[in-house]
Amino acid sequence: MCALFQRIEIFFRFLKRILGCRHLLSTDPVGIEIQAYCAIIACLLIARWTAKKSPERTYEMICFYFIGWAGEEELLAHIEKL
Repeated sequence: MCALFQRIEIFFRFLKRILGCRHLLSTDPVGIEIQAYCAIIACLLIARWTAKKSPERTYEMICFYFIGWAGEEELLAHIEKL
């Protein structure tokens, strides 16, 4: 049972640190559900795009690209290094 709680804690830490879901955008249960689904979909798309387990830096680069802090050239150069 303890291992299950550790996995859940790691998942929420991933949501907070990597995907930037530090705060809920809604107080409505449906809004929270939509935000959770969007975060999970983003996680799956990142894993699919990188085609393997990538280091934390790769997830950060993809997030930086989506929020406009990194350019496409920087992102592609990072992925090619993998």
